[in-house]
Amino acid sequence: MSGRMTPETDIAKTPTGYDSSSLDEKARSGGLAIDSISDDMSVIKDHDAHGAKAKTNATTMKTTTAMPKSDSTTHGVGGIDILGAGDDSPLNAYLMFCTLAVGFGGLNWGFENALVGPISAMTAFVRDFQGLNEKTNSYVLTATHQSILFSVPLTGTVVGALGSSPFQTKWGRKYALLSAYATSIGAVFLQLFAPNFAAYIVGRWWNAVSYGAALAIAPNYLADLVPASMRGRFVSAANIATIAASVIATAACYASTQTHPDDKLAYRIPLAVQAALPFALILPTIFCVESPSWLLSKGRVDEARRTLRKIRGFSDQDVEKELSVLLVVEEERKAATNKPNPFDIYNRQNILRTLVGGSIFSPNQCSGIILSTTYATVFLVQLGVGNAFMLSLIGNICQFVGTLLAPFVLDNFGRRPVALIGFTILFLIDVSAGTLAFFAKDSYACGVAIAALSFLFNICWTLSFYSISLLMPAEIPTERLRNPTMTHAVGFGQVTAIITTLCVPMITADDAAGLGAKAYLIFAGCMLGILVGAALLLPETKGRTTLEIDELYQRKVPAWRWKGFETSVEVREKEGMPPSSM
Repeated sequence: MSGRMTPETDIAKTPTGYDSSSLDEKARSGGLAIDSISDDMSVIKDHDAHGAKAKTNATTMKTTTAMPKSDSTTHGVGGIDILGAGDDSPLNAYLMFCTLAVGFGGLNWGFENALVGPISAMTAFVRDFQGLNEKTNSYVLTATHQSILFSVPLTGTVVGALGSSPFQTKWGRKYALLSAYATSIGAVFLQLFAPNFAAYIVGRWWNAVSYGAALAIAPNYLADLVPASMRGRFVSAANIATIAASVIATAACYASTQTHPDDKLAYRIPLAVQAALPFALILPTIFCVESPSWLLSKGRVDEARRTLRKIRGFSDQDVEKELSVLLVVEEERKAATNKPNPFDIYNRQNILRTLVGGSIFSPNQCSGIILSTTYATVFLVQLGVGNAFMLSLIGNICQFVGTLLAPFVLDNFGRRPVALIGFTILFLIDVSAGTLAFFAKDSYACGVAIAALSFLFNICWTLSFYSISLLMPAEIPTERLRNPTMTHAVGFGQVTAIITTLCVPMITADDAAGLGAKAYLIFAGCMLGILVGAALLLPETKGRTTLEIDELYQRKVPAWRWKGFETSVEVREKEGMPPSSM
């Protein structure tokens, strides 16, 4: 083991007081179980017990393993630097498989979001589903049809996010995610064979229910599977699949427009690719483990232990240490309430955590990203700076680059610095692009500069805003409120998306207000407010465990002081004392 131990803790204690040699012997014989180690302390057997027995449970869980502080500055589960725990690594092949499979949770969302922009700009699509735009005398969707196509289906994501919380609480994250994927099967085929515009919109709405649920489930599922010290890089790395799907979608659109420029196959080929996604997502997810935290919430301690053993590369003793911390968190959750109320995220005790962790997903829609993603193809056609489909593909590749960098940047530099620097750059790009738009009609170079700035915007947005907005709802909330907080994050994020997608065509389209790229200045004002809010409220959570985050909020430590602040959890670790709930 890495780290230093005091003489009193040279023999690491198990959650019930056995020494490590006894623990190893039991592990080798297959008899390792917390509820069978001591007859005098068998308080975990009846997991449904309440009253005095529940109180005994809470007390017993505090007599957990003494966990030495590692020499590394990285926090691990229960304060152990499990990235360097002896010669063992927490990673193993099965954990990597599970995180990869669960990380595909945003694939459908990424594909559909990237698909609709290029499709809406295809001549064949507009001809088949709308007809000639009388105001522009061309095959371009009217501002009204753009608003309907881009915004109305997003209401489905709110429905999916709201429905996911009770479902995963009752049935677990794995089966909730599988159900979300299965829901999309009918939706993607309806889009593929839609006979008219209304049917296509219904298919988009139906699919939005599916990926809205998946977006609310997958980040928490991932956070449950990996150790705390690796949470940032794994949750943010899941965005790679989402953006990779965007690249594939725009590449498919570009290729189909080159081979079938005026034929309905131009839009049906990309839709056929989308129709295969639910099956590609369901198959690997079937072989994933359930969330250990969810298993503990149902009193299935032995199953949670076996699950951790399957997805950890380190020793049985370290598995027990991680389990003991999860049990402390679970007992704290049970002590707070037997049945959490989803609306507790809005009470005085939790409202700040909800605003910080659950609401950062919402303002990312107000950054200006909609101009360089969802409406990118239509927008670039307006600018007249080249092949809009090719430029959209380049824009998505830029997003992919930002997503590749995000896991390493977040875990090496921290959440707060990445957010503040990233938000500042996005604000400056909004101001620059909006200013150049006043000269774009008379200057081809200004149009090219705006397109280039949009590419830079995509890199910075995915590197900072996007990666943090899905990590914070999985990291900031207290354990018992993680599901409703993620639901709040995705739900309100999509409400903001609905508003922006309704408004943007009305202020940018030629047959409406006609602002075009000048709309970047509106988003610059939004970004300035977001930057100030982040500076005041966004804390540094890099490597912090749930117990530490709980304590820092309970002690009302200002966000700008979190980095380097020593919690009582860390003090207890230094003194060789067991973790304890506040």
